[in-house]
Amino acid sequence: MVSNQGYPASHSEMLKSEKEFGNVMIVGLGMIGGSFAKALKERGLATLYGSDRKEDELTLGVSTGVIDYPAALTKDFISKMDVIVLATPVRAMESVLVELKPFLSPHTLVTDVGSTKGSVVESAQRAFGELPSNFIPSHPIAGAEKSGVLASNPKLFEQHMAIVTPLPGSNPVLLDRLHRLWQAVGADVVSMDVEHHDHVLASSSHLPHLLAYTLVDALANGDRSQDVFRFAAGGFRDFTRIASSDPVMWRDVFLANKDATLATLDHFTERLADMRTAIAEGDGTSMFGVFTRAKSARDHFLRLLEQRTGVVPCAKEVRPVSISVLPASVVKGEVSLLADKSLSHKAITIAALSEGVSELFNVDLHGDVRITIQAFRDMGVVIEELTTQRLRIHGVGLRGLKAPIAPINVHESRDSLYLLLPVLAGQSFPVSIVAEGVLLNHPVTDLFALVRSMGASVVSEVTDCLPAFLSPLTPSNVSISLTTGSERLRMAAFLATLYSPVKGDITSSSLAFSHCELLLRHFGASITKSGDGFYVEPTALVGTKVVLPSDEHGASWLALLANLLPGSALTIKNVGLDVSSFDYFSFLQAIGFNVSVPQLGKNGLYEGDIEAGFAELKSFTVTEEQSDQFRKELILLCVAAVYADGTSYIKGIDSLPYYYEDQVLSLIDALGHMDVLCTYENGELTVYGSTPKGGELDCAGDARLALAMLALGSRSHTVTCVNDCQKLLKEFNELEIVTEQLGFHCSVTQ
Repeated sequence: MVSNQGYPASHSEMLKSEKEFGNVMIVGLGMIGGSFAKALKERGLATLYGSDRKEDELTLGVSTGVIDYPAALTKDFISKMDVIVLATPVRAMESVLVELKPFLSPHTLVTDVGSTKGSVVESAQRAFGELPSNFIPSHPIAGAEKSGVLASNPKLFEQHMAIVTPLPGSNPVLLDRLHRLWQAVGADVVSMDVEHHDHVLASSSHLPHLLAYTLVDALANGDRSQDVFRFAAGGFRDFTRIASSDPVMWRDVFLANKDATLATLDHFTERLADMRTAIAEGDGTSMFGVFTRAKSARDHFLRLLEQRTGVVPCAKEVRPVSISVLPASVVKGEVSLLADKSLSHKAITIAALSEGVSELFNVDLHGDVRITIQAFRDMGVVIEELTTQRLRIHGVGLRGLKAPIAPINVHESRDSLYLLLPVLAGQSFPVSIVAEGVLLNHPVTDLFALVRSMGASVVSEVTDCLPAFLSPLTPSNVSISLTTGSERLRMAAFLATLYSPVKGDITSSSLAFSHCELLLRHFGASITKSGDGFYVEPTALVGTKVVLPSDEHGASWLALLANLLPGSALTIKNVGLDVSSFDYFSFLQAIGFNVSVPQLGKNGLYEGDIEAGFAELKSFTVTEEQSDQFRKELILLCVAAVYADGTSYIKGIDSLPYYYEDQVLSLIDALGHMDVLCTYENGELTVYGSTPKGGELDCAGDARLALAMLALGSRSHTVTCVNDCQKLLKEFNELEIVTEQLGFHCSVTQ
């Protein structure tokens, strides 16, 4: 029975509750207290009692089912409670605790929901004369602008965080109960000390409210207030939304958390002054740096929020892509290709580590190149996109990167990983590196060994795999022996030597200068050949302008097409070949290709145009040494052998690194499907020149293999369709534009 006042007719009727958390009293039936009560009540976890100075709130609490019974702060109620939750304004905490003290059992858990903890602890100290072991503060990071018991939402705490701030003498049993209590209403519970909590909340919650209130008040009292509010758009509405919160509560919050709020406000004021100076001086670079770092931080916050709530954007469906090539094509005209993605990654990295401003032209900004860009932006490098192919990068020097606020995520980009890890090992801060997809838990032993040789520590749960934690230690002299032909590892090695306290050295089987060394030298690196390797002097890199040359593999593919297709006359502009690529094109000339080779330029590259046209190809032989030397383009040579007159031999395939061997073996399977007569024994491919019949092929997602298959079908008897070309269009995003421009008839279908 309930009396006219809503209280139980007899306090003897208040029996021990058999529910999980027993009898729970909420002191203060506002939106937070009411939501907590309703969440427990609807889940059947407790018998709910409510106390509030406003009688109408208590009446509404019972009538709307938020609580089971109204209660008063008297002995009869307090002594029988298992949990008491203080949901009053923080400035009222002390008076409530004073009322509770005479009747409180040491076995009753007392907690609060206030957004400041230091003032609440001080209130408890004054009220009790000490900090009782059953008083354990907490704070749910949830709320809304609405107030009162009618705003109660039983799902308010689901997938939100609740911070528990245990005190040195907190009862461990009650502390465990508090964790379970918050978990029971759907919150993710974390522990934090009181002082840290107040500083974190001053930055993440209190300061935004202070700014919102102050901005609205300032604009409302300005000369143009009516028009400001009339024409304000969604950004103003979103930013100032929290200014609709309870003013009394927030006045109390700022008074209670004064010191932490002032420290945060001072820090913000300094940064705001810097921004004012940048605007006054027209310093667009500084502004852009702040904006890009802020965007990165905001994006990181959203990712954390998605992980916590489980609400992630729907991934775009990756639809299979096929490319068909008609057998009646030519390639005519002039074309300039974007730089290849690997070179774009390298140029961006070197420019970011240089001192001063660099401008990069002809950069490929598609695909995973943006992963490298974002990583450097996260570490304080200002990178401006002037056009779709041009960047301005404000370098910070070799050791000038700033610690990122989140782990560096290389996603599935091997280029980003191999470039960033030695650079991170040379900085002064520790950092976590994470990955996704194929790179996650995939061993990169060679790269980790290189980083450890720099004096850094790399720790991972799965040996030599990502995710990993990198800690810089005492820098050591870098001496690296390259036993593989991996271009990524070669570039990583040269970056590592830049951080050597004294001259770094690299031993390598290939002493020809590649694009990576020439690019480093263009930015001022001192790299010299010596004996069986290279020496790198410790010197600063200097910002400069660089026009990146056309993608060499794309140029090789187009040159092959021009030689295969009668009537072709092709010019490829802006070519810059390193020694290895120059040797490849020289080999093509030697076996009868109609192709020009540029002259050696001042930058160490063979710079100029490549011209190519139709040629009656004759049979040829590729030695084992040449197969290894030209392994990146070997599948294109296999295609040339198909259309050559006579029998061609390509040797040493079984001695190639697995990736390149597998490419050739996959192409051999394609030759069988196209009725091309060939044999493969003991690592040697014999191809009897003929015209393929055409048909349907599958490149298994390999971009370079896809290009080789398209070339294979360029003069076949019927249409050739190559499936699984999604990656090709990512790697060679200009494909459709370039082929249409030159008259090569291929069509993309999904």
